[in-house]
Amino acid sequence: MECDLLILGNGAIAQSLVLALGKSSFSITAVDTRPPNSSSKSTGERTVALALGTIRHLSRWGILLDNEEAGTIEKVQVSQERSPVRVLLEHHLLGPTAGLLGQVVPLELLLKRLHHQVQALNSPIQQLPWGPVSGFEWFPDRIRLRWTSGQSITARLLVLADGGHGQLQRLLSLERQAFDHNRFACTAQVGNLGHAPHTAYEHFRESGPLALLPRADGQHSLVWTLLPSAAASLQDANDSAFLRTLNAQLPPGVPPLQQVSQRAWYPLYLQILRAAPESRVVPLGNAAQTLHPLAGQGYNLGLRDVISLAALLQEAEAAGQDPGSRQLLADFQRIRRQDRWETIAFTEGMNQLFGIPSLRLGRELAFLALARSPGLQRRLAARLAGVALPRASRIPPLQESFHDLLL
Repeated sequence: MECDLLILGNGAIAQSLVLALGKSSFSITAVDTRPPNSSSKSTGERTVALALGTIRHLSRWGILLDNEEAGTIEKVQVSQERSPVRVLLEHHLLGPTAGLLGQVVPLELLLKRLHHQVQALNSPIQQLPWGPVSGFEWFPDRIRLRWTSGQSITARLLVLADGGHGQLQRLLSLERQAFDHNRFACTAQVGNLGHAPHTAYEHFRESGPLALLPRADGQHSLVWTLLPSAAASLQDANDSAFLRTLNAQLPPGVPPLQQVSQRAWYPLYLQILRAAPESRVVPLGNAAQTLHPLAGQGYNLGLRDVISLAALLQEAEAAGQDPGSRQLLADFQRIRRQDRWETIAFTEGMNQLFGIPSLRLGRELAFLALARSPGLQRRLAARLAGVALPRASRIPPLQESFHDLLL
């Protein structure tokens, strides 16, 4: 089998790339690399925080999420433990047309909507459930992947969009940087915070941040960073014991929580994968950078990867050029480099900064400065909402959706 673009993955980033390419004349094949009998369903809480810029991009593809499907973030309260100072980021910081800072949507619903829009394209894209890749060959003008079943695909460009779980970095000889946070994230549904239904909370503790994101059903999604010892002690705790520990560490102003369900636990680490421009391989989303969940930037950053790559591929298509050329992939890396590094630096820097006890006074002074400066609040809100991008990333497809907002 031969194609122009081979996409590995069947998640939100892979489906988003197919949508961004629209009815491309390039031949496109997408392969789900999960084992054929595996299930994508999870009993744990799996939600995605969509920044305002992401919401507007999705709406251009016909994906609109109403208030009964997605929780609305109109305010974000930022705080740190043992401090009375609170910083409130509100949607009006982005101007009168913003309306909100973001939405919180179940991952399963987002995938369903993406898949529905892909089906509506009626394009000849092949989607195959072949499972993990077993072999790889590189040629100057193409690459070839093989599966244990004996099947193979030759393509001019290979896109890795498998969430970083396909174990392909060794097979493809990708450059890898990784850092183990020595922390676990606990995700769950908790409730009830009815007094502030459209408020998200980001509460920094020395052991790691604790976030509460508003859901459409009145509950909140919890993302709680814990030391391994604390995670081990809570994994088998009943709901009452779990809530007692959680309620002792809540952000200021949040009443004691009464309910918890769908608990899940994940190790936290930073991973960055790079492919040389001449390799005909490009990682996107979590396959390129797996981030700490702080501020929920994962899918939002990955979608900007998708839109940038799709724009370059559409230019190559119009000019009759090779979609896997060294120049195209070098341009992609140049366009995306600063946005990726700024986002990584922010999430990692904030996480590390609040983990150093000796910097507590400095953090308190910084919080006071932020609380008293609408200008700083506006810049932070715009960056987190995905409507203020580094100059190199300001390509038209990434600006058209929020031309009327603060840049």
